[in-house]
Amino acid sequence: MHTDPEIPIKDWPDFVKCLLEFDHDDLACRGEPRKYCEMKPQLDRLILGKNLSQRLGIERDVCQRFREHAPVHLNAFEREYLKTPWLQLVVMQHYAAPTRLLDWTKSPWVAAFFAASAEPKEDGYVYVFRRNPMEKMINDRFPKDLSSLVHGRPTGGKFTTPVWDEADANEDLFYEDRVKDLDLWVATFYSRKTHFPRLVAQQGIFTFASKPDTDHWDRICEQTMTSERRTFKICASAKARVLRGLNIAGLNGATLFPGVDGIGRSLEGFIQTRYLT
Repeated sequence: MHTDPEIPIKDWPDFVKCLLEFDHDDLACRGEPRKYCEMKPQLDRLILGKNLSQRLGIERDVCQRFREHAPVHLNAFEREYLKTPWLQLVVMQHYAAPTRLLDWTKSPWVAAFFAASAEPKEDGYVYVFRRNPMEKMINDRFPKDLSSLVHGRPTGGKFTTPVWDEADANEDLFYEDRVKDLDLWVATFYSRKTHFPRLVAQQGIFTFASKPDTDHWDRICEQTMTSERRTFKICASAKARVLRGLNIAGLNGATLFPGVDGIGRSLEGFIQTRYLT
């Protein structure tokens, strides 16, 4: 995975100061509890040793199986996401199914929670990039590919058109004859359909790649300038203090995971911030 200089975070005030110095309204942020060798969606991490045709075939089969079994358990607005195969990926991702989408958040504070709330003996990482410059760059660099695809947050224009919300054209990305000739790029996606409570709380957005088995951070680094992204390393020794600062600001497992499971998640942070700092 591409490596930028890492900004060390040794305490909560460090993180606040660094983020205030990189304050933009178009951020995409991802928190990881330790250093991984690559940044790929769950589906890519599962499917190993398969060619493009096989990978896309497996993905279509997984989506079909979800459509067969999930609707009876979904509420009305969640079933709306099943109207198109592309939007279906959002509700699948919500319920931990393997998809080509990679989770991000608009909030660096939310990303910090995910980086600090697990693997207490490992350094955590927050990856941040600016979406608008990246989307403009891929619009300019890959106009042929993107002209027929809903490819994330555009620069300018309307953000609430039916085409934008439904992303029908992205269904081409499920088929080899469309994908094989595409350039390699990563884009952002954000649907304005009714959101799940968890998606609202976490301010969730996604990235997706033009082709399977793509390291998203590598491509994002290729598609942005160094000044448009940051990598923060939350030192293991600072994780509990970062969690305490986030908790004071109202960000913890209970608020980011609405429901009983969120209350359960919050108790680990309660122990860490109350008794281990």
